Amino acid sequence: MKASVLVAPEKLELREVPDLKPSQGELLIRVKCVGICGTDVQVYRNSIVPTKTPLVLGHEYCGEVAEAGPGVRNFKPGDYVSSGGAWGCGTCVYCKSGEPSYCQSPNSLARTTDGALAEYILVSADIVYPLDRCVTPVQGQGMIGVGTGLRAVARAGVKIGDRVLLIGPGYAGLIMLQLCKLIGARAGIAGTRAERLAIARQVGADFVANTKEDPDWEKNLLGREAPTGFDVVIEAAGTVGALLSAVRLVNKGGVVLEFGTSFDTVNGLPQKDFYYREISIVGSKGGWGFYRTGIELLNRHAIKIDPLITHQYPLDKTAEAFHVMDKRLDGVLRAAVYCS
Repeated sequence: MKASVLVAPEKLELREVPDLKPSQGELLIRVKCVGICGTDVQVYRNSIVPTKTPLVLGHEYCGEVAEAGPGVRNFKPGDYVSSGGAWGCGTCVYCKSGEPSYCQSPNSLARTTDGALAEYILVSADIVYPLDRCVTPVQGQGMIGVGTGLRAVARAGVKIGDRVLLIGPGYAGLIMLQLCKLIGARAGIAGTRAERLAIARQVGADFVANTKEDPDWEKNLLGREAPTGFDVVIEAAGTVGALLSAVRLVNKGGVVLEFGTSFDTVNGLPQKDFYYREISIVGSKGGWGFYRTGIELLNRHAIKIDPLITHQYPLDKTAEAFHVMDKRLDGVLRAAVYCS
């Protein structure tokens, strides 16, 4: 079978690799569409943890079951599916307590095992979920993104009537924006790129703020939308500056949800705000526990995925797709790769 293989940092090759065969409890899935997310790009750069190569990237995908391994009863060939991108060891204290997101020895597609940028992928049936046929492949690859967004807004405690600001109009930020709107919040987004803010308007943002064009955007946004501060601010840009803005913009008693995957040390965080303003900063990782709800939203077409996919490629152009995503060329928001 064909696979796009990372052979060294920032070097992908289309290769013929051995065919796969499902073992006990596994599914062989014929991959239809893979979305390239920021984590994939970080692995491609070797900038998160040391990446062991050769490795097949891609962990957000959908496809059809080609073969079910021994012991699999819930799926059959031809079923249209997606899967989680990570799973726990099953034996540590966190897995045993029902929180595999905190697993001490987690497994991840495109990290500890080969991912989905290939004609076929092997995964445990335990992390696979069925999709309705009304969901297109480019929408189906969004299952992890929607599930992850749902976990984040749940941890932030977003509720009807809240004033919510998201900082960072990337793929995840624009999904969470839509989720906040579905809950019944008044939600908008801030960012530096006008084309992404236009997409935010397209998917339902109540307001947008261009932080590049307006040097006083924090003051002006508060004046227009939330004079005392926002009830929830979601940091989705992955920068220390965005997190500090979120702390300044949140209301007394409000919540800052740290979603971006920055590994920088935060300097300049005002400790007094935790006492005098009683603000909370919470984190969110992955979508465990929310994938089925995410699929329900995709099946109902309640979340708009299509406007967020600005670039599409065939499998043999995967290297080009990663180059465009890595260098942020051609106004890219998110690229999708069709594998079959």
